[in-house]
Amino acid sequence: MPDTASFGMTLIKLRRAAGLTQEQLAQRCGLSARGVGNLERGDRHPRRVTVQLLADGLDLPGADRAELLDAARRSRLERHEGRAPAIPAEPDLVGRAAERALIHDHVAGAGPPLLVLTGQIGIGKSRLLAEASARARAGGMVVLAASCPRHGAEPYAPVADALARRVRDHPRVGGPAAGGLAWLLPEMGTGEPAPARPHRRVLFAEAARFLGALGERAGALVVLDDLHWAGPDALALLVSLLQDLPPGRVRFLAAYRDTETAPSGPLADALLDLVRHGLLARLPLVPLAEADAGVLLDKCAGGDVDTPARERVLRLAGGLPLFLVQLGHALGGGHDAAGELPWGLAHAVRRQLGSLPPPTVDVLTVLAVGQHRLSVAVLAAAAGLDPDDVPDILAPAHAVRLLDENADGVRLTHELVAEVINAGLQPSRRHVLHRRLADALGPAPGGSRAAAAYHYTHAQDPERAAQTLRHAAEQASRQAAHDAAAQHLGDLVALLERTGPRTAVAEAAEDLANALAAAGRYDAALAAAERALLGYREDGDEERRRMVIARIGHFHYQRGTPREGLALLAPTLADDRPEESTVRLQLARAANLYQSTRYRETVDVCTAAIAAATAAGDDHGLAGGHLRRGLATRLLGRNAAALADLHTAAATAELCGDREIVVRALTGVAVVHHYRGDLVRADRQYARILQLAEELGDRELLSRAVCNLGDSATYLGHWRLALRRFDRALELASHGSSPMCESMALIGRGTLLSACGKHDAAREDLTRVIRLGRDSDNIDLVRNATAQLVESDVRTGRPEHGVARLAPLLDLPGEHTWQLTDALPFLAEAQLAAGDPVAAARTARAAAARAVAIEHGIARTEALRVLGAAAAARGAWPEASATLEEALGLAEAAESPYLTARVHASRAKAAADRGDERAAATDHATAEDLFTALRRDAGTTEN
Repeated sequence: MPDTASFGMTLIKLRRAAGLTQEQLAQRCGLSARGVGNLERGDRHPRRVTVQLLADGLDLPGADRAELLDAARRSRLERHEGRAPAIPAEPDLVGRAAERALIHDHVAGAGPPLLVLTGQIGIGKSRLLAEASARARAGGMVVLAASCPRHGAEPYAPVADALARRVRDHPRVGGPAAGGLAWLLPEMGTGEPAPARPHRRVLFAEAARFLGALGERAGALVVLDDLHWAGPDALALLVSLLQDLPPGRVRFLAAYRDTETAPSGPLADALLDLVRHGLLARLPLVPLAEADAGVLLDKCAGGDVDTPARERVLRLAGGLPLFLVQLGHALGGGHDAAGELPWGLAHAVRRQLGSLPPPTVDVLTVLAVGQHRLSVAVLAAAAGLDPDDVPDILAPAHAVRLLDENADGVRLTHELVAEVINAGLQPSRRHVLHRRLADALGPAPGGSRAAAAYHYTHAQDPERAAQTLRHAAEQASRQAAHDAAAQHLGDLVALLERTGPRTAVAEAAEDLANALAAAGRYDAALAAAERALLGYREDGDEERRRMVIARIGHFHYQRGTPREGLALLAPTLADDRPEESTVRLQLARAANLYQSTRYRETVDVCTAAIAAATAAGDDHGLAGGHLRRGLATRLLGRNAAALADLHTAAATAELCGDREIVVRALTGVAVVHHYRGDLVRADRQYARILQLAEELGDRELLSRAVCNLGDSATYLGHWRLALRRFDRALELASHGSSPMCESMALIGRGTLLSACGKHDAAREDLTRVIRLGRDSDNIDLVRNATAQLVESDVRTGRPEHGVARLAPLLDLPGEHTWQLTDALPFLAEAQLAAGDPVAAARTARAAAARAVAIEHGIARTEALRVLGAAAAARGAWPEASATLEEALGLAEAAESPYLTARVHASRAKAAADRGDERAAATDHATAEDLFTALRRDAGTTEN
């Protein structure tokens, strides 16, 4: 052993040479298995008496005993000198000096918080991660490590797995009682969780708090392997942690196979987002150079390899460390390189397996079929063994480095080993092992239902597979992991299409459609709903067919395709029946009418739906009818009636457990308060609504909630926060195809960018909204975005363009009470800037009257501001002064720095027109101070 070897590595080598597990050595020495593990990992320094016990327990001869004692002496010297023990390079890390240096710098705090290692299978990613973990532990950092299994991953694996391991191994540091971790790590609890659903935001925030606390003293390192198998929910958690945690306190290191990553899949999208925010650095790994490959081959073979064998092995391995390591070990085992040199990794693995005892090979076969790490209890149950016998049976496999064992369980060192074993299994034998694994995983503590379902499926037991897939989907849904739920339900549909009755397929497809819609994947939701529709039609179940048609209609509303939704619903609604489905069909029609800005029709349809739901005792339908009618009534300018409907909807939905309607109704109430000018109250309501939306995990609701908070932050003067919220809302909307959610966020961001002087970027956002509005038949979106473009036209000295752009949209037929009131002040300001104060006053006066009638405090403030400026331009000084004073009072009562700054700017212009230079200077300075503070908060300056 080289002199630089640590005590831990020396102990590992001698223990493995003795053929002992940690538990066996601990038993011989009278120590704990954890204590032996701590010594091997370098987490503890060895005491003299402990070293003597270990030497006696290993029954070491003189030379080996001296080596162990010398390693212990060096460890004590390093501790007294304040130096961390050196972590030597492992034999398999030949030729990776530059990569190791970069990783070391990253862990030490250089660069973005996440470094990802990429490359094909066998390139050496996991080895580098392992060395980085060892170095970090030696330096005093807390290391949390996990890898994502290929099949049956839990919703938030591998991030949650890393947290779970830390909680389990260090229960006093933090546990499932620590807030949201109990929901994120349900397997760590001692009983059933509380009935309340988890707050996804709280889940992520609690995980960030936990990691941040771990890293307070010496830093923490989170190591995640096989990230290419992580699902969207796990990636969302990882992105959230990277955004929320201090980069100097917690570092992240991950690896994935870029050869198995789709260019537009969840991982690719998450990585692109992290790069865009400066949170990610990438380290691609390439095959070893020929010289380095030769050195690695010699090391693993235990000596020089003759030239013919070297040439053939190097040509075969292609510089992949995994091939070189396995082939080198095979050669070192005494195989004839001249005549029996393995020509591929499979042959090398088969020869290694052939040298092992049959019971060991049997257990390895169970691991190969299992595909990922298994606990000793599960492994023993599946193999039909006593758990106490498993360590002895696995010892020969440990000796040849075929196994990776930690506190979470055992797995094969390389996936290719599993592939070689599986390739030699007869189908009947494979089916038996899949069933044993499924039976063992089901009742195991922390067992994965998803993994059990996978094994039941491959055991040709469709009934049990279907049952476990349903349970896995329910568990994912409870954790608001809708993508994971959709994955399980998709597998269930595929399974039932092969084995189940038509009704079961239709029911599963309907559940899949709902999960996909909750994940914001509306096109896929429509396809799944069509599959359910076909099944119910074939079964002759007319009521359920009509219910699915109503659901499809609602998907069209969410997707922003109301024409298609109304066309789909019309034939079915013509067949009026006194059934629950009729109420659902009416509500779906109302939603699409609302999307098409046909608000009076929406009210009429909802009134009929409310009557039908009341007669049928349908509380869900009743809540939905009051919700949709309340939203439409608000846009018709009847706030009192709207609030009555919305409060009824929320109360009824709360009683019948329809939390989606509760969120939508409360949102409608908060919007009324916002536009009345009660901005602080509305902001508090929006924050609570976001918490409720996060509990549900529905991306459409989340996007709307985040966007509303962005609007609130704009008016309350938190512009940096507003920009972040609009970007987040757009990110959520991008997962699906909801033009309404995307448009709301684009309008909010475009408005803010224009106020910051970023007119080109603002026009890009707002022009896109106009296209989306036209495509979805939503004239209100077109009008709203156009009004904001007019504001940009005025600021860039082109008010005539603004008047020509907006005026035609205000004369369109339809029901536009609310949105028309919103747009009129923008037209008035453009008219004033274009030199027509009379037209501006007429337009602003109409806007102010409308705003009073519908209690639109923000529009009233803007209308009075422009009306006062128009009066000043006409020389009507008393009217100008009184009107602008009233506007300022409204802006200050709303506690809005943005509105206040706009009014002061108009007052400055009016004072200048009057020739009052002192008043003009005072108001101008106040406006500029406010605008400068707002733009500085946003990190922008006006062009």
